[in-house]
Amino acid sequence: MADPKELRTKIECIANVPTLPEIVRRVMRIVHEPTTSAKDVAFIIGQDLALSAKVLRLANSAFYGIPRSITSINNAVVVLGFKVISTIVLGLTVFDMFPRDKKSALFNRTAFWRHCTSCGAISRFLVEQMTMFFPFDAEEAFCAGLLHDIGKVVMEQYLHDDFHKALRFAKSNKMSLFEAEKESLGYTHTEVAGWLTSKWELPANLVAPLVFHHRPSKAKDCADMATLCHYADFLCYELKLTISEDCIAPFLDHAQVKRLGISEHGLEKVKIRLGEELEKIDLFCDIAAGEN
Repeated sequence: MADPKELRTKIECIANVPTLPEIVRRVMRIVHEPTTSAKDVAFIIGQDLALSAKVLRLANSAFYGIPRSITSINNAVVVLGFKVISTIVLGLTVFDMFPRDKKSALFNRTAFWRHCTSCGAISRFLVEQMTMFFPFDAEEAFCAGLLHDIGKVVMEQYLHDDFHKALRFAKSNKMSLFEAEKESLGYTHTEVAGWLTSKWELPANLVAPLVFHHRPSKAKDCADMATLCHYADFLCYELKLTISEDCIAPFLDHAQVKRLGISEHGLEKVKIRLGEELEKIDLFCDIAAGEN
């Protein structure tokens, strides 16, 4: 593992590493305040017309399957709820920060975002199959899965040469990208995510899966959310929902996964559900990228 100070210095030398817009910070903060109303949240979102338009398109899409038309941001907040709206706002903003149309022979951003959205969906479906009780809900799980690999796209955009070195190393040595990063760079996308999330001031239940989804046993806080994301990420590789078909799956911590209490039958239900939802996942990615 790289020296944290050296890694921090390296990343902080990068110009223009994005920070979360103030609107997103305000939404994420206000939805947790007990006196907040739907009108309060809608007012903040409404200050960004482009974001408002995307929120309405997504709220009215098949991804959420609302049976009636949502005609205003206030209506969207009331119908979908604070947690869903918070996820939509954060997810749409992150997509805009790291657009998927940047071309690279080694790193397909469209496939990357499809992988992340699929990981979010699988995380949500796994929550429905849990036999154990954990203090988080399906929407939190979706958001964690959606953002789990943010460190990779940060590296691809701002530490391009290092990241592509690791991609080539992984391919030539037939190993997972996480292991290739450790061996060829001395640091990983999860460490980059840890630095980024310290700047973004995300809640612990989102930070843990971003930083520990390859090593859930190392998480001191929100380890169960990290484990959930760890398992969902592994299933994406098993189902070929990766940036390329020759990607090697990362290590699966069976002992940690067992604690989630998901049966083989429950896992099969998740895979069936995912197959039924792939078109909706693609729709989410298209709307987030401004293509629908």
